[in-house]
Amino acid sequence: MGVLETRRYQAIVLRHLDRPAESAAMAASAQNLAMADGIVLPVITARLTRTAATAAGAAGSIATAETGLAQSAVAFSEVLPQTRPLAETELLQAAALAGQGQTRRALALCATAAKLLQALHSGTDPSLLAPCLAAYAAEAARQPENAQRLLAAMFETAELAQDSLTTRQIAEAAARLAANASNPKVAAAIRRRQNAGQTLADLERQRDDLVRGALPGTVPPPAKPLTQAELDRRIAEAEVELGDADAALHAAAPNYGQLVQEAVPAADVLAALRPNEAFVAITLTGDSGWVFAMRNGSIAAAPLRAGTREVGALVRRVRASIEPTEAGVPRFDTGAAFGLYQAVLAPVAPQLAGVKALVVAPSGPLLSLPFAVLLTGSAEPDRLAEAPWLIRDMTIAHVPSAANFVALRRIVDTSHAQRPWFGFGDFHPVTLAQAERSFPSAACADSARLFAGLPPLPFARRELEAARALLGAAPSDELLGAAFTVPAVENAHLKDYRVLHFATHALLPAELRCQSEPAIVTSAPPGALDASGALLTTSDVMGLDLDADAVILSACNSGGPGGADGGDSLSGLARAFFFAGARALLVTHWSISDQSSAFLVADTLRRFAAGSDGGLGGALRAAQLGMLDAAGRSLPAALAHPFYWAPFALIGEGQVRLPTRTAAGSQRAM
Repeated sequence: MGVLETRRYQAIVLRHLDRPAESAAMAASAQNLAMADGIVLPVITARLTRTAATAAGAAGSIATAETGLAQSAVAFSEVLPQTRPLAETELLQAAALAGQGQTRRALALCATAAKLLQALHSGTDPSLLAPCLAAYAAEAARQPENAQRLLAAMFETAELAQDSLTTRQIAEAAARLAANASNPKVAAAIRRRQNAGQTLADLERQRDDLVRGALPGTVPPPAKPLTQAELDRRIAEAEVELGDADAALHAAAPNYGQLVQEAVPAADVLAALRPNEAFVAITLTGDSGWVFAMRNGSIAAAPLRAGTREVGALVRRVRASIEPTEAGVPRFDTGAAFGLYQAVLAPVAPQLAGVKALVVAPSGPLLSLPFAVLLTGSAEPDRLAEAPWLIRDMTIAHVPSAANFVALRRIVDTSHAQRPWFGFGDFHPVTLAQAERSFPSAACADSARLFAGLPPLPFARRELEAARALLGAAPSDELLGAAFTVPAVENAHLKDYRVLHFATHALLPAELRCQSEPAIVTSAPPGALDASGALLTTSDVMGLDLDADAVILSACNSGGPGGADGGDSLSGLARAFFFAGARALLVTHWSISDQSSAFLVADTLRRFAAGSDGGLGGALRAAQLGMLDAAGRSLPAALAHPFYWAPFALIGEGQVRLPTRTAAGSQRAM
């Protein structure tokens, strides 16, 4: 193994040591556990062996590490054959084998581990998958005749990448759904899964504290309520319970997959694509990554030279040049927008030549930016109307994952809703007294003031009136002003409507720090003492029953902020609406201009109602290009800045279309 490969392997195992620096103490304690019974002793042995092996790998003894990891995998396979610890042990072993140049043996383990994680509906840290992805790519280059099969396996492995933020989002979504589920069986299944995961985490934390306290130079924990043998026994039992709870959850709530990260075969993605359409998935694995382009029945994969940190820095630069300050809208950073394209899409540019529609599954910081603002070439900040925006080349839709794309594509044009549109907006701000009752502590005073100080949106009613007229809805198909409250939304028969349209504010935890969930702002119910009925949270959304082709969230930041957790709200509100039954969403990525957004939404819906090519995604693109092309001509030149024309991104199924109008001009049976 070369020096570079050794260092890469060391970096992987150092990030994934089960119990850093404890292997010697654990090995010494093994003698004391020899009398353990049942399946616990093999589990303990497997853990001890894996810890020692990963420590050896971190020290550079890759051969020793591979041998130990193989022994650990065998032990896990005998006593816990369908668990995540086994899969991750196999991934570590695959990394060691790949580092020794034993690519085929490594790939066999990669495939086994991936299959197990898929069966568990579980992801893992992207850096654990990185050696497998590199091995698949290298083998595909060596075997051109088998390249597509290998690239398909590589793509399906990459789908399992799940960072800590996504893991947290899944846990939070599960907790919210458990508290809000109308079906008692679903609620019980989610609570069981949540409790099993928490129990396992607590036990492993106790075991960490116990072992660290026994190491030289450390301070023992103040209390030792359980012995190490008892903790290991309980951990083994908790892992089995977690696997059972996962299976029960997916049986009780099949649509739960819209909230979490699942994997689908590459063949399903290819089969779902239309002519001149491409699917691009981007996986960031720490300091590098991979981009996959799927089109016309074939898969291409290219390495990325930039990882999460570098890509995140470019995203932050682009966002900082879009979001207005007290001085106004800043100068757009064309260099960062072009650099981002070069970093994540240019490696597969040949495969995208001639593509008319792009579906992209971003990851990490890329979730917080609409790809429409990427530049395919250099541009002058003072001549943005003429800049080579990616949106000029193709329609763009975003999806959280390939599984979301396949699932939503399968149900496109299947809505049974008979009415075309329902609108919500013209909220009435809550009073400061109401806000302070909802956020009573001194630490939440800023949140109360911010919430009560949200300005009215005078163009929201105009936006909704234009949308209602364009889509042929009835005057009664609205909740406006004082009537627009959370209880009213929850009690409306929204399953009857194909398009739901919110024109209001959205608030994120990053902005309203005492509000734990992203929320859509409504009016407070009449006579309400507090503001609790004026926030439609993700919990509330997951309780809705929808059959909508599209949900329009013309609300500031519904797609998420540009910080470290940039995609958090996107994975909150958007996934919640998918779970509730929506097929596509229009979300906003930054605080929008009330007037320009009303114009953009109205123009999008005008084109959508007229049957624009490319469905809702095509209508949005045409409206955006229309604003760009008119900037400096019939519209002010300043509107060429992305702040005005690019806040909206389409998430989900971009090809949704309205039913053909009848001769009388109605879309619905009345």
